[in-house]
This record gives sequence, C-alpha cells and structure tokens, in this order.
Amino acid sequence: MSTKKSILSYIGILAGVCICIAATIFFYGMHQKQNIKNIGKSADAKDPLQILVLGDSIWDLVRDDTGVAALLEKELGNAVVYNLAIKGTQAADTGAEDTSLIAMTEYITGKRECALPDDVEAKNILPEVPYEEMDYVILAYGLNDYFAGVKQKNPNDYYDVTTYSGALCSGVMALQEVCPDAVFVIVSPTYCQGYSYGQVIHESTSHDFGGGTLIDYTASAKAVSASFNAIFINSYDDMNITIHNGEKYLIDATHLTEYGRKKYAENVANYIAEHERQR
Repeated sequence: MSTKKSILSYIGILAGVCICIAATIFFYGMHQKQNIKNIGKSADAKDPLQILVLGDSIWDLVRDDTGVAALLEKELGNAVVYNLAIKGTQAADTGAEDTSLIAMTEYITGKRECALPDDVEAKNILPEVPYEEMDYVILAYGLNDYFAGVKQKNPNDYYDVTTYSGALCSGVMALQEVCPDAVFVIVSPTYCQGYSYGQVIHESTSHDFGGGTLIDYTASAKAVSASFNAIFINSYDDMNITIHNGEKYLIDATHLTEYGRKKYAENVANYIAEHERQR
C-alpha cells in the first residue's frame, strides 16, 4: 500500500509541477503581448514614447482617430505623436517652398521665421513640441518629390537641399541638434498610380516624372538611412500595394484608404516596437 501511495503522491506532485510550468508560460506570453501594446522607455517606465513626425499628406490628410498618427499611438499603446506633416510638401527645397522638410527644420531650429499658413495644423503644433525629449523622429517624404521630378542626389554635394537625398541628409543633421537623443526613422514613399478617365494609365513602379521611379526614391531613402544608422521602413514593399489590389489601399490612386492607413501605421509601429525590445 505504501508503494502505491508513493506512486500516487509522485504523480500528484508531477502533475502540479506541469500545471505550474504551463501557467508560467501562458502568463509570460500574455505579458510579452501586453508589452508590445504598451511599449515604453523601459519595462517599468510610465512615460510615453515621444515621437516627432515630419512628412506629407499620408500623415496630414486625415487627422482624426483613423489618421496614421492616431493609429500609431494606438498601436504602440504608450506614445505621444507630434504630427508636423503637411500635405503637398516635399523633402527638397527648390527655392519657393515654405513647407518643405528643409523649411520645417529651419522653423524648428529658429533659423527662419515661421511662414506656414494659418490653416496648416502643423503651425499650431510646432511651438508646443518638446524637441529635446524626442525618442523618435520620423521623416516620411518622397511622393511629392517624385511628382515634381526632383533629382535624387547631387554627386558633388551630398547635402544639396534641392535634391531628395540631400534634403533628407540635411534634415537629419539639423534635427539631430535639437533632438539629440532621438532615434531617426526614415519611411519610404508608398506605391501610387496615375489615373485618366477612371483608368490606371501608369504605376510608380515604372513611371518616371523626371527624377526616377518611386522605386528609385525608395532606394535613395534607404541609402540615406544607412548613412545615418537610422531605421529604414520600406513602406513601398512592406505594404505590397499593386495594380491588382490598389482600390483596397488607395482612395484616389495616391492617398491611403482607412484600411491602408491602418496597415501603414501597424508597419511603422512594428519597427519601433522591435527597436524598443532590442534596447
């Protein structure tokens, strides 16, 4: 009988140990999943991540709860996004742009008096940003540079602000001064199409307005990211928008639908969350 009791006792102990291990694994998995949604400066930090965004209409056109900035905050769970994006703007400054990336950096650093129109939301946000506290600075340009046929780069001047690459480089350099502890993130432009009478007549994968295809601009953004050890997000490829699924992602051949904005924000959030986990 004692032998039988010993065996039963052993089985009971073993079962208890198995239950404890299973419970530990389950709650650890739940904890890790929660951390992704509430990512902070450290595992026990209460302060939210501070994120600055400069870009174009992908971030500016919609500023409600379905906009990219709001969705990024929701995805990260513990973040504040200061959205200084302005629709219709480009990275390059060719002389007349008061909303280019270069103009924005000069407003931020005080090198130029702000000339933004009163109806531009970024004008109200710009003086309220605690720049020195930024954890991430996101630069998301390229579509309007592409449409304007802006040159990719100047082989004789890496920081030529009239070129796409030069403007990105100059922008990073200027913003590093006011956001000294920030990690820089460069997001490529997204896929777009050309329409005529309701029909797609060309795609950004092959159409060139004078400065290259959008694939070329994406490659330039990647090269600049590598030069500054910045995080590069290839939205062009990651979102996998094509002529076959364009209606699902694009409102007007260029701007993102609510579904497209959600996917875009999820992609950016994943990169930032992964970087936080590796810190």
